[in-house]
Amino acid sequence: MKKLGAVAMMATMVTVNAFAGDHTINLMGRGGWTYKNNDPAKTQISNSSSMNFDYLRTTFAGVVTPSVKYTVTADFLNAHASPDVVDQTSDYVYEAFLTKTFSTGTSATLGKRAVLIGGREYDYSDLDRYTNSYFFDATPSNQMGLTLSQDVAGQTFMIQYFNGNKDNGKVDANNSPVNAQSKYGYGVAWYGDFAGGMIKPIVGYSTLPEAVGTSSTGGSRAYKGADNFLSAGVQINTPHDITIEADYNLLTEKDASLNAAGTAGSKSDLKTTSITAVVRYNAERFAPFARFIADTRKNGSVKTEQRSAYDLGLEFKEAKDDAVRYHVVYSGSTVKSNMNTTEVKSSPSSILVGIKFDAAILK
Repeated sequence: MKKLGAVAMMATMVTVNAFAGDHTINLMGRGGWTYKNNDPAKTQISNSSSMNFDYLRTTFAGVVTPSVKYTVTADFLNAHASPDVVDQTSDYVYEAFLTKTFSTGTSATLGKRAVLIGGREYDYSDLDRYTNSYFFDATPSNQMGLTLSQDVAGQTFMIQYFNGNKDNGKVDANNSPVNAQSKYGYGVAWYGDFAGGMIKPIVGYSTLPEAVGTSSTGGSRAYKGADNFLSAGVQINTPHDITIEADYNLLTEKDASLNAAGTAGSKSDLKTTSITAVVRYNAERFAPFARFIADTRKNGSVKTEQRSAYDLGLEFKEAKDDAVRYHVVYSGSTVKSNMNTTEVKSSPSSILVGIKFDAAILK
């Protein structure tokens, strides 16, 4: 399989080179040194440090016809290469889709791509994010589906229909699961643009059907239900090169609660609320920033976990248009867990020093 993969990659590159100008290849990644202070006295998790890659991806993009474009991104750090039980794509295929545009400002995208969550945090590139909110950590991976987009007076409206519950609950003669598409998910989003890009709101809602035993926030789902993601965010770009962003995010896991014994309890929902804010100064070479996160998890009306977190960082380049960017980030937090039973309060932190690169192999 590895040989076939290498041959396919070479064939793709040769084909792309044959049509240079209409196709691009980019290699993107982020890595460096990370130190984690896990507050071992409270969490029983040892401190650690490591040199590592956070992300390493290659994107192929280009033109099939004047109105049809393609994008394929391979993720080299995914641990699994087995195909998805429903859409048959490998985890190494981070995204793969075709987009057809029409003269009416309408576009249709078919393939594996990000789910329409909404909010500024989800709209970031992974390479520009350091500490995630609890809401973001629970969002679904890229899914196969159909996305329709319409531009109206600078505003973009999108709807999406995608693979959702991939467990139909059936088993074969050996009592092994026979997975197939059971229920689809859907999403809607609005990407706004006002005052020439000074104010850019994002609002999104997506629902992802779930089977018994699954949970976006850990543990096990007591009843089949749906994960409902609601997010609203805004970006304000001032004339003084300062960007301010804020998000409100709410995840409701329908009928996902368990009782103290770990079995199905009363039918109540798990709720995750995340509020984020970012302030960034965008100079030509330097971009200092501060990011704040407030997370809360509830089982019904009972608060179970709370976190306050922040990132203080500096990103910089040797020249404005460099493909390489360096960063130094300090992240701190205060976490209260098991608040409904035996509360544990801890203060983990981390230091990240590294580089991000976005190199054009072919353009």
